[in-house]
Amino acid sequence: MDRFVALVGAILLLVTTEQVMGHPGNDSLGCHNGTKATVDECCDIPILADKPIMEKCKSEHPFKMPKKGSGEQGHNPGACIADCIMKGMGALKDRKIEAASFMKAVAPVVKANPAFAKLIEGAVQTCADRANMDSGFTLVKDKNECNPDAKHFINCVYGTLFEKCPTNLWTKKDECTLLKDKIKKGCPYFALRKRHGRRMRPT
Repeated sequence: MDRFVALVGAILLLVTTEQVMGHPGNDSLGCHNGTKATVDECCDIPILADKPIMEKCKSEHPFKMPKKGSGEQGHNPGACIADCIMKGMGALKDRKIEAASFMKAVAPVVKANPAFAKLIEGAVQTCADRANMDSGFTLVKDKNECNPDAKHFINCVYGTLFEKCPTNLWTKKDECTLLKDKIKKGCPYFALRKRHGRRMRPT
């Protein structure tokens, strides 16, 4: 149980919430409209990457606020952090998501969280197939650029686990059902980890 709590707490190191992994752009899907809960408050999903890898990738790709009055947009490193994490896990090779390698990397987490064991493999395979299928349409100028497929994959995996959250870990309330509906419409999982403009810590 202590290990699980530690893993959930470590999720804050993975992203800078909407600013990083789940930035929904102009929010045309209304991802934040009427949101009264966060995904963390509705389902306890374990962190799937090692803490050292997350810390390393986050420090290498920091979020940068735009200069005041410059009219510029801040640097959003979400794709680069996800790309870095996936490579660190050995699950991104030659710009392709490798489901088997990802499952091997998360095996300790799966073992420690049996409630998600039956869900993770299916989510990973489906999301990897989707990311690899769509990668041909991704506009990437050269091989040195960060691969946005990694970010989409991670959001997809967490979103799928959230939609299929085990009953004993699910908070039964309308606000949580609304979040499931938003994810089904295409809202990034990590864009729903904040409320009222501020990031919410998992309890």
